[in-house]
Amino acid sequence: MQNFEPTGAAAAMPGSAVPQIKRRLVISACLLIPLFYLGLGAAFGLPLPPFLTSDNAMWCGIVQLVLTVPVCWLNRSYFINGCKSIRAPGPDTLVALSSGAALVYGMIAIFTQDAPQELFLPSAAVILTFAAACQLLEVRFKAQAMAPLHSLAERIPETACVLRSRQQYTVPLNEVAVGDIFLIRPGDVMPVDGVVIEGETTVDESALTGAAAPVAKHKGSTVYAATTNQGGALICRATRIGPDSTAAQLVHTVQTTAAAKVPLSSLADKVRSVFVPAVIGIACVVLIIWLLLGQSFAFALTRAVSVLAVSSPCVLALAASAAIMSGASVGAKHGIVFKTAASLQSIGTLHTAVLDKAGTITNGEPEVVTIVGTRSVPAKFLLGMAAGLESQSQDPLARAVMRKAAAENIKLSAVKDVTILDGQGLTGKMAGKVMAGGSAEFIAAQCELTPDLQQAGEQLAADGIAPLYFSLDGHAAGLIGVADAVKPASKAALDALKALGLDVILLTGDSRTNADRVAAQVGLDDAHVVSGLAPAELEAELRRLQTNGPAAMIGSTSAAAALACADVGIGMGAEPLPAADVMLLRDDLADAAAAVRISRAVDARIAQNTLMALVYSALLPLLAAGVLYPLNFVLHPIDSVILMTLFVAWLLSGTARLNSFDPKPASQSEPQKEPAE
Repeated sequence: MQNFEPTGAAAAMPGSAVPQIKRRLVISACLLIPLFYLGLGAAFGLPLPPFLTSDNAMWCGIVQLVLTVPVCWLNRSYFINGCKSIRAPGPDTLVALSSGAALVYGMIAIFTQDAPQELFLPSAAVILTFAAACQLLEVRFKAQAMAPLHSLAERIPETACVLRSRQQYTVPLNEVAVGDIFLIRPGDVMPVDGVVIEGETTVDESALTGAAAPVAKHKGSTVYAATTNQGGALICRATRIGPDSTAAQLVHTVQTTAAAKVPLSSLADKVRSVFVPAVIGIACVVLIIWLLLGQSFAFALTRAVSVLAVSSPCVLALAASAAIMSGASVGAKHGIVFKTAASLQSIGTLHTAVLDKAGTITNGEPEVVTIVGTRSVPAKFLLGMAAGLESQSQDPLARAVMRKAAAENIKLSAVKDVTILDGQGLTGKMAGKVMAGGSAEFIAAQCELTPDLQQAGEQLAADGIAPLYFSLDGHAAGLIGVADAVKPASKAALDALKALGLDVILLTGDSRTNADRVAAQVGLDDAHVVSGLAPAELEAELRRLQTNGPAAMIGSTSAAAALACADVGIGMGAEPLPAADVMLLRDDLADAAAAVRISRAVDARIAQNTLMALVYSALLPLLAAGVLYPLNFVLHPIDSVILMTLFVAWLLSGTARLNSFDPKPASQSEPQKEPAE
């Protein structure tokens, strides 16, 4: 049986080795049928051809050998790998020794014309055939776990429509370069990552992020390879191509995670370095002991071969690696990328979840949250007037006013002669009337602010909302409140993290007023909010929190330094963050709780698999050695191999249930348990 680790092409295409292994297994199994009949039929009183009866035992042995040799040749990789690793014995060494010992004994018995009733040739063939069966089970399991990623990779088209000198050219994907302009028609799949420079549409990103709802795209929006355009045509500029695309990085990252050495698997490797030589030594001791007890060489050899056949250190490694692979696959289906196997395991042991504010709990950019007009200037007219004035500015607050007007389908007022005064505000002319927008002090210099506007502005400021005042023709025209709004799902996401037993802390460099406003909306009290932190202070506070137990930092690009120093860095959004250990591609804070649930389900499965593997590894070799022989119970080599195969099949079938694990149960109050056996 091979280690459950991808290499070469098999790593890229988990199912590519299945046809070859299956063909080898089928041919071996077909040869086993007559081999069993000849080797064991006599013991059960089955009729044999006259020339193969006990009077012609040598010919019967030769026919068995003729049937066994092709099985050995088809599965010669075990012998080759076993010989190559003789100085550092591995699982293939045990397969090669057990089957090789049975084969050599049978050949000697035949050609010395001292053939006993049992030649061990069927045992040699069975060991190799069932080793191939275990290998097939492992490869199929891996193919099943990685099927969603395989489908994602296959979605990327082989060509792209690029625009060069205002002409359309369909070119192979490997000829697309960063900076190329490409056209996406309705229904097309994005060939590369890019940024929209013209057009509006909605894009289905479910293949990449798992999000069912289509995502609106417009000028300046980012598009990703393997996603589908559902609306109008787009013209985009390529930003990441080939292996650098988000989809390609996702596939690569998950495959790397699934193949990585996890702590338990590494322990298994250390155990293997001692375990395999120990098994070989035990098999030799068992052989000698039974000979000293007066048993026949055939009986003693049976016990030794059974010990070799039933012992496999990769069972322990498989207990961890199979669960890790399933967990990585489940995460990818839900837009959660675990960059390392260690991060997948460690996120389930967190004590504290530390959150950045901007872009994590909030949307990360200012939004209009309130509009206060006057009798002479209604709210809608104020918004159109303000948007017309602010259209000349690139200030984030100005862009917020513009987005609000666009969302409300309000026509912008025509404003001329706009003057921008840095740090103060703007002035301009609308229909010959002077208008202005900016701070309270700036507008107070243009007109007299009414008490109700002053009071409304002061209240907004106290709530952490920035008030923008406006005047028209020397009279107060109203104000617009702008703030970084809390994401609608943030409170539920934080409640889910709390329900998982995590201590949730908000760390931000923003003012206490703004921090308290956000905290009140998401259900955090003062003890769980730390504000006004400089970048260096934020990292120091994070390290202080780590003294209470493992802490995760959840944030976006602005929190890159904190992500790097946390026990687990959780990044938001599809943009690659090198400092993040886990990426939430859907930019959904609720996925942080889902990642914890996946990790805990994987850890539970690893613990269960490991317990059973340890019981198997301790009990079966003892039974194979014949400790219950006084009770007339012994394991034949064939029995040993069948038991090993059945155990591996049970272990993989149980682990496969993780593939259907839903990390987002309907009730967020309790963490979902792993699927029941």
